[in-house]
Amino acid sequence: MKNYLLNLHKAIFAFLSLICSFVAVHAQQKSNLNDTVILLEEVSVKPKFSLTSPDMMQALAHQRRIAGSTSLVEIRPDNQRIATIKDALKMQPGVMIQEFFGSNDQPRLNIRGSGIQSNPQRRGVYLLQDGIPVNFSDGSYVVGIMDAMTARYVEVFKGANALRFGAGTLGGALNFVSRTAQTDSTTSVKLEGGSYGTIGLTFTTGKRMGAWDMFVASTYNAQKGYRIYNENNRLTASINVGWKNQKHTIENRTFMHFTHLYFQMPGPLTLDQLLTNPKQVSVGVDLPFSMGPNILRDKPHRNVDMFRISNQTGIVLNAKSNLLASVYYQYADDRFAFPITISIPHSFNNDLGATLYYNYSTSKLQLSAGALASLGWMNRRHYINKDGKESFMFAWDKLHSANFTAFIEADYALNKQLHVVLDVHGVHNIRNSKDVFSDPTLRPWYSHMSRKYRYFYSENSTLNQQFTAFNPRIGVVYNPIQQKDIQLFANISNSYEPPTFDELVGTEVTSNINTSPKKLFSIALKKQTATTFEVGSKGRLTQLSWNVAFYNSWVTNEILEIKDYVRGLKRTENYPKTLHQGLEVGLQVASKPHVLGYNIGSFTLGAVYNYSRFIFKGGKYDGKYLAGVPQHYINSSLDYQHSCGFNGSISLELKPGNTPIDHTNTMFQPAYHVWNARLGYQFNSKWHIYVEMKNIANKRYSSSYVISDEIHNPAIPFPNFTAKQLTFFIPGQPRSVFAGLTWRW
Repeated sequence: MKNYLLNLHKAIFAFLSLICSFVAVHAQQKSNLNDTVILLEEVSVKPKFSLTSPDMMQALAHQRRIAGSTSLVEIRPDNQRIATIKDALKMQPGVMIQEFFGSNDQPRLNIRGSGIQSNPQRRGVYLLQDGIPVNFSDGSYVVGIMDAMTARYVEVFKGANALRFGAGTLGGALNFVSRTAQTDSTTSVKLEGGSYGTIGLTFTTGKRMGAWDMFVASTYNAQKGYRIYNENNRLTASINVGWKNQKHTIENRTFMHFTHLYFQMPGPLTLDQLLTNPKQVSVGVDLPFSMGPNILRDKPHRNVDMFRISNQTGIVLNAKSNLLASVYYQYADDRFAFPITISIPHSFNNDLGATLYYNYSTSKLQLSAGALASLGWMNRRHYINKDGKESFMFAWDKLHSANFTAFIEADYALNKQLHVVLDVHGVHNIRNSKDVFSDPTLRPWYSHMSRKYRYFYSENSTLNQQFTAFNPRIGVVYNPIQQKDIQLFANISNSYEPPTFDELVGTEVTSNINTSPKKLFSIALKKQTATTFEVGSKGRLTQLSWNVAFYNSWVTNEILEIKDYVRGLKRTENYPKTLHQGLEVGLQVASKPHVLGYNIGSFTLGAVYNYSRFIFKGGKYDGKYLAGVPQHYINSSLDYQHSCGFNGSISLELKPGNTPIDHTNTMFQPAYHVWNARLGYQFNSKWHIYVEMKNIANKRYSSSYVISDEIHNPAIPFPNFTAKQLTFFIPGQPRSVFAGLTWRW
């Protein structure tokens, strides 16, 4: 099947290349007849106000009234590579994404530090597709299923600014808004290829049919990878169908999404291994040189198949009020061969949910209220990992979660320049885990040293927990200059986050990392809460835009993962007090295309700076920095666009200083900087081509790492063997080149 797909891609690419060549020759023949060529920009007609498919102007108008930091990024896939969410969101202030294995996998997503300590990072941020939750009902998610390529735009709501979706987490929410035929009725085919066996194919088409419209999209991306055991691929397919009555007072839209995600996990290396040969993988316990997971033996990987269907109905009640109701269902088959605990949890997830939003608006008052409910059933079986395959089952849990949320928001304009926002958010969560393994005295375990099976006893790990929170919020927005897009804002809010099942149920290998788990436990955790103060400004003038925010979050009972690399321990605990403090700065300035009457094209300089000071307050780590968050992180780019069709950019990712990878601050990720460049050309309104180079200088650096609470020297009889021989660091992608061709008609 893989060879068939590869040959199919090659054939399509060759065919379209032939067509492209013919068009180019034909265009050159026409230019000989007339030296003056005028390229007309594509004109799109903006739809009227929509509840189920809001356009960017509508989304931006809403964001301008939020008393906090938000942003929106338009996705323009024709002339650039958007393989991961980092490609889409790297220039958004406050969003930090650490790549793991280079492409279709599970990058670590960090917004204000929420959930950053989990390995892999899979909680703390509310992921949405068209306002519908993508997180499982226990709050966890698989970040690799999000496909920015076919999105119209992505909204970023930090912290309590995501209240409109019922999200109360410290990290906020990301909302991926789908393209619809209302805004895009074209058909497009995009072909991509590049280093390390990278291939990509994207197809989209939209059609308007009177009161109905339909949009279909599909993407396929695959890569052999730059390391040993690094193959990955992702296939997505989506369709949305909308209907609107003649008076535009009732509209309905159905969304369907399918995603297949598979990636191998080449795992971490020691820093010396990374700098010497970043393509290698850990071979396990290789004394006296290194100690880490045995990648080629255990073959860690993840395979996820997810199907989602949702339906939204919007009703305009009158000139001042409207109603939006949604129902959704989500199914996922998730097999995760974890590289450290030598086990394969295999989960089957079923989630049901419904949302109801009401909006009322006058010249002075905007009132919003909402209710959300979701139910989830997770059937999770734990298998011994024997040579990368599921062997005997040693644990079986039936996990049930339920969530009930209600909120109300009042936005009152004191005058034309100042308005006050009051919010109240209440939530109740249920997390019940039931151990249904048939006989707790006959749980099998396996030794890779003796290659024999044995049995162990572990008590029934059934545990039921409930969490409740009440989160108020008050904010102000001030527009200092009337008729100008300038806002000053400030707010103080409470946030809340219950644990997921990944934190509540754990396994332990005990003293020998060459054995499968021999101990199970369930953990009674407290809810994580925080009080956050935020102040900042956002706005846009003729050629300058900015988004600046300072925040201070006092966090109570922060949910932190404890990982003992030597014993294979992986579990979670609450830390009493931490402080998350940061500054998020985003700036963009553009030049005018004409100078002294000459069209020289326009330059756009963008820069994002994130400062993070996350420290422990009291307790055993008092004064130490939380692991996993760089104190300084910078992204910048210089883009060029000419009306003749030529475009390009050069960008820099910079992480100055060392970042601790453990809470005791004894081991650090070194500083790094990476240069990237892109060149593109738009032949006419139909053809786009680009070439992109990542990591121009071919730097060897650590893009991410395994986060630990404490790092200890192994108790082994080698005096020169220290924690530096333990594998923690994940290599960043070396120099690579990608190219793409888009045909749109």
